[in-house]
Amino acid sequence: MNASALRAHQAEFKNSAKPTGEVDMEPRVVELETHLKYIRRDMDEVRGDVKAIKHRLAYSTGATAVVLGVLGWIANSRFEQVVTLLSH
Repeated sequence: MNASALRAHQAEFKNSAKPTGEVDMEPRVVELETHLKYIRRDMDEVRGDVKAIKHRLAYSTGATAVVLGVLGWIANSRFEQVVTLLSH
């Protein structure tokens, strides 16, 4: 609902006759609908953030695996030199 339609809707309910003792629920319902709209928007933002974090973690894990693989390959091909460096 846009703002003008919402105001017209609220005015219609305010002008309607109510039996004695009836509680006016319309403003509370409108407030709940507004809160629900904001909660949904915030949840969409959170979902987007979680997806971004997942992608960053995947890329970081892949990059770490590549770096460790290269270091392992270098250490394996230069094993004697590594042992000599560590023993002195």
